[in-house]
Amino acid sequence: MKVQTRLGKNTLWVLSSRFGSQGLMVLFTVLIARRLGSSVFGEYAFIAATIFLGNILTSFGTDMLLIREIASHDDLSQLPEALLIQLALSGVFVAGVIILAPVLPNQSPAATLALRIYSLALFPLAFFTVFTTALRGKQKMDAYTILNLTISGLQVVLVWLLIEPGGNIVQLAWLLLITQVAAAVLAGVICSLAIPNFWGSWRFSIVTIPAVIRVSAPIALLGVLGIFYQKLAIYMLSFMKGAEVTGWFSAALRAVEASKIIHLAAFTALYPAMAQVQADTVSESQSTGVFKWSWRLLLATSLVVSTALFLFARPIVQLLYGNGYDPSIPGLRILIWSLIPYTINTYLSLAFLASGGERWVLRVMSVGLITLAVLEAILIPYWGLAGASLAVVIAETVQTAVYLYPRKDRYRRVFKLFGDV
Repeated sequence: MKVQTRLGKNTLWVLSSRFGSQGLMVLFTVLIARRLGSSVFGEYAFIAATIFLGNILTSFGTDMLLIREIASHDDLSQLPEALLIQLALSGVFVAGVIILAPVLPNQSPAATLALRIYSLALFPLAFFTVFTTALRGKQKMDAYTILNLTISGLQVVLVWLLIEPGGNIVQLAWLLLITQVAAAVLAGVICSLAIPNFWGSWRFSIVTIPAVIRVSAPIALLGVLGIFYQKLAIYMLSFMKGAEVTGWFSAALRAVEASKIIHLAAFTALYPAMAQVQADTVSESQSTGVFKWSWRLLLATSLVVSTALFLFARPIVQLLYGNGYDPSIPGLRILIWSLIPYTINTYLSLAFLASGGERWVLRVMSVGLITLAVLEAILIPYWGLAGASLAVVIAETVQTAVYLYPRKDRYRRVFKLFGDV
């Protein structure tokens, strides 16, 4: 009962955070889509996807590793090593962006400059990632909620006040960079207030950095594959079809991502709880029922949300983005069906990660990424946005089939522990 109560409380806090931050993110997306136009919005989508990839690369899996360790052993001592690793990798990534940005295909000079500017956000993002890792590992979901809502609200206000209709991508890049710096500062302050002796628990030792890198490397590879998988359609559409089609696809994708609010809230709260079960800090019998009902609820929610967005795709797109984004409607009607296999894949990937099964998750993600890349290369030239959307749905479904394959071998305990899927 204690596990169920804590998990329910944390899920409600994260759900509040997700509803608020996703709602503000939708508002942010609508503002820039309407004020910048579909072509510039497509440039923004490509830049944001690139920096998102950079953040995953430079985090190097240390966030998921430390959440697992903090939740299991209440140990914050490795946070300084994680921060140093992330800052060093950020420097390498930023240097690569500065050098290679001019040679990227189908990118305007303004988009190239904006990419270089926004890449600097990886440095404050390193601090933000470490601070939020501590909050999530400690299950301080109330503080985590306040932080996310504040930053999302600040971003919307700045866009509302400073980005005029017909604004340019460079101005937006500077605004986003400033927002990330503010986010890092606020995250540090909230950690100081929410976690007793937060700074005093830091114990930096350069000797332990190789060990942290070695342990986090499989999770880092998983994160990189995951981000490539999530953003591959944007990259390929940007290179093969240009900024306008990318903007239409990004509008549809944003609506699908907003529909994952409940899922993301539940997954954020579930992962530390899964790690505690694996560490034997709570009993398997005490927790199995909790995971079983959460699993079934998420799957039912996926079906309801997918059906609703399929039926009301046209009014939703026109309400949010205007008539200029009508080409997004068919893409949204296809993309939304990826939500059902996404639910299965994400739930099981977290279950495997909590139990140390990174290798199997890597195999599944590799199969999904290869499938998606092949399908995108085949379908985009012929069907454009619709082809990219269909490829995502098929690739998610293939991952589900692969995840469910090992039920009768050595991974059976994972399925049994987390609800006997």
